[in-house]
Amino acid sequence: MLHHPSRLNRPAVLALACLLSAAGVFAEAARATEARPAAQAIEANDFGSMLDVARGYGEAELTKTESGDPVITGDINGTAYQLFFLDCRDHRDCRTLNFYAVWGTAGVSLELLNRWNALGAYNKAYLTTDGLPVVELNASALDLGRDRLADLFDRWTVTLAAFPREVLGKAGE
Repeated sequence: MLHHPSRLNRPAVLALACLLSAAGVFAEAARATEARPAAQAIEANDFGSMLDVARGYGEAELTKTESGDPVITGDINGTAYQLFFLDCRDHRDCRTLNFYAVWGTAGVSLELLNRWNALGAYNKAYLTTDGLPVVELNASALDLGRDRLADLFDRWTVTLAAFPREVLGKAGE
C-alpha cells in the first residue's frame, strides 16, 4: 500500500508541467518560423542574393568552375576562400555549399589537423596532395535563407581567423 499518494503525484505534476511548457516553447518557435517574411528566403538558383550576403563579409565575386558550376570567390579579413556549389544539376539546383580555403604553408602536421578536426563540430581540415593545409565547411543548400547563410558566413569568418592561429601558428612548434 502507498502511504503518501501525494508524493507520487507531485513528480507527475511537475513532469506534466515541464512537458506542457516545452510544448508551448516548440509551438512558439513554429509560429515564429512561419511568421518569417518570405523575403528572407533565397531561391535555389538566386546566386546574386547569395553573393550579396557574401559581400557583407568582404570582397566577393561570382564566377564559374571549369565544369560550369557557380562558385563565389572572396576574401574575408585578408584570407582568400571559395564557396563552391556542389551536387548541381546542369549548373543549377545545387544542393550543397562547400566553403573552402587553402594556405601555402607547408609542414603542417597531421597531428595538428587531427586535433583541429576533433575539437570542431562544423569544419574539416586536411592536407592537399602537395602537403598544403585546407579547411572546409560544408552545409546543405536546401531551404536556404539569408539568416542561415549569414550564420554560415559567421562560422566561416571565425574559422578563417581561428585556423591560422590554432593550426598554422603551431606548425613550427
